[in-house]
Amino acid sequence: MARDILKAINALKNTTVARCRDRIDEAARKARDVRGCGQNEGAKKPAESCTPSCGVTSILKRKHGL
Repeated sequence: MARDILKAINALKNTTVARCRDRIDEAARKARDVRGCGQNEGAKKPAESCTPSCGVTSILKRKHGL
């Protein structure tokens, strides 16, 4: 009986870890899409946020990571 409980606990643990990994991968994919600089399924397309700009705000963002 104890083995059955441990087996069930391990199965739940493995399932939750797999779900967390999927959620982390999905969040990373969304972040790349929002940022616009990431590659989406092997297709590289330039995004507006990756083009250099001359504004003071843009310079501060690049320099200080704001």
